[in-house]
Amino acid sequence: MVVREPVAMEIPAVESSAAGRMPPRIRRRLLEGSRVGGGAPTSAEEIEAKLKEAELRRQQFHEWVSCKARKKPRSPSWSSQEEDQGQRLEAKLQAAEQKRLSLLAKAQNRLAKLDELRQAAKNIVEMRIEKEREELGTRVESRVRQAEANRMRLLHAHMQKRAAMKERTARSLVRKQTSERKYTERVKSLILQKRNAAEKKRLALLEAEKRKAQARILHIQRAAKTVCSKRESERRQLQEQLESKLQKAKRQRAEYLKQRVSPRSSAHADYIKHAEFLSTKLARCWKRFLKSNKTTYALVQAYDALGINEMSVKSMPFENLAMLMESPTTLQTTKAVLDRFEKRLLLSQPTGSSSAENIDHLLKRLGSPKRKAPASRSRVAAKKPAKGSETSKLSRYSLRVVLCSYMILAHPGAVLSGQGEKENLLMESAENFVKEFELLVKTVLDRPGGASMQSTDAASQKKFRTQLAAFDKAWCAYLYHFVVWKLKDAKSLEQDLVRAACKLELSMMQTCKLSSDGQSHDLSHDMKAIQKQVTDDQKLLREKIQHLSGDAGIERMNSALSDTRSKFFEAKENRFRTRQS
Repeated sequence: MVVREPVAMEIPAVESSAAGRMPPRIRRRLLEGSRVGGGAPTSAEEIEAKLKEAELRRQQFHEWVSCKARKKPRSPSWSSQEEDQGQRLEAKLQAAEQKRLSLLAKAQNRLAKLDELRQAAKNIVEMRIEKEREELGTRVESRVRQAEANRMRLLHAHMQKRAAMKERTARSLVRKQTSERKYTERVKSLILQKRNAAEKKRLALLEAEKRKAQARILHIQRAAKTVCSKRESERRQLQEQLESKLQKAKRQRAEYLKQRVSPRSSAHADYIKHAEFLSTKLARCWKRFLKSNKTTYALVQAYDALGINEMSVKSMPFENLAMLMESPTTLQTTKAVLDRFEKRLLLSQPTGSSSAENIDHLLKRLGSPKRKAPASRSRVAAKKPAKGSETSKLSRYSLRVVLCSYMILAHPGAVLSGQGEKENLLMESAENFVKEFELLVKTVLDRPGGASMQSTDAASQKKFRTQLAAFDKAWCAYLYHFVVWKLKDAKSLEQDLVRAACKLELSMMQTCKLSSDGQSHDLSHDMKAIQKQVTDDQKLLREKIQHLSGDAGIERMNSALSDTRSKFFEAKENRFRTRQS
């Protein structure tokens, strides 16, 4: 075991200049303590705690030093030196203790003085605070008393103000009630006045209407009496004229019989009787014809009642106009009027002349084309007797074409398929035809005599014939342009149908893979169904084309189908050769 040598420490008892120096470590700790404390003065309790802690550390250090000195074995030669060092150390410790006690006494004195100063300052502050509190209390009490006085004054003023406001409100309510009562009375009086005035006005209007109605009734009665008297006078005049004519005819007949005395007088008398019978029968037939409402005036009047004119059809929707054109009443009435105009046109022509334009070639274009009849039907038709040319003659004024003119005039976009030159000419001719047709209808309705008697005025007859000729001329022009347009439309429709048939044929050949001889082997059920469907569709297209263009259209369709087949097989062979090469 190694024994350390003792270390001697020399602590001088008297403070010197060197002892007054503070080690850097202690100075640093003091500076750190002052910085941590913020420079505030240290209290007595803190100083005492620090002193106690320092005393405790000193005792621990002293014990450690004494224990350390005792543990080490010392030689006898060093014992005297150790005793001297111990004495010196004891002396230094006592000096340090005295110094510590003096420092402690100084610190306690300083703390006592600081405590006295703090207590004195505290007393001064308490006295000043108490004085300020008393002053503040007196001031607050004065302000409270002043505020209470102000509150009482404000409350008194507010109560006075509320009382004045209540009084003003009561006065205003009284005034308002009074004014409302007066206004209500005034309004009631005005309403009564207006009601009385309105009642008087209503009674006056009723009286005026009553007088007007009575005057109108009297006027109608007078007009009816006038018309009745006029008709009665006309009837009497006609009856007198007829009686005078009959008397005159009888006298002339008697004179004629007296003048002609011959062996053939009996035969001549029979001839005259037969002529009288025929004239009586003719008069009876004419009266029956008038009663049947089949005169030109009656037919035109019935057509005018339909309301088909240029202004009405232009303001009518296409569907309503089509329904009106397809109604049986319209068709029958218009057909009767057109037939009558045709007869009047034939009667207005001089005997043996052919001034009316021949349009049979155009009328034939309006019907369906001729179709090839089967052999059995042709034999049966050959056995039947041929009908007369009169029964097979076409009507000059086609009902369908006449009604179509109104459709073209009102809705050209829905009827015509384009806006070419032919369509424009057709629209112009249709407008001119409708204008002439309505003028002819107006001429018939404006003729004197009406339906009761047929006027024989030469001027009116001439006007009617002139307008009828103008109507026929406009009809011929319109019919020509209509046929041209129909042929063009039928041709384009035929081309579309033929093109559709060719597409069906080409699609069927591509799907079913037909050979050049038109046969295909090992066809499935679906392919057979496709082939049957295409055949049925082509049959329908063939019927439509035959209806449009007749046998010539069927021939063109067959030619187009054969060309399509040949082109298909030729293209197929070319592809096959290309693959082989």
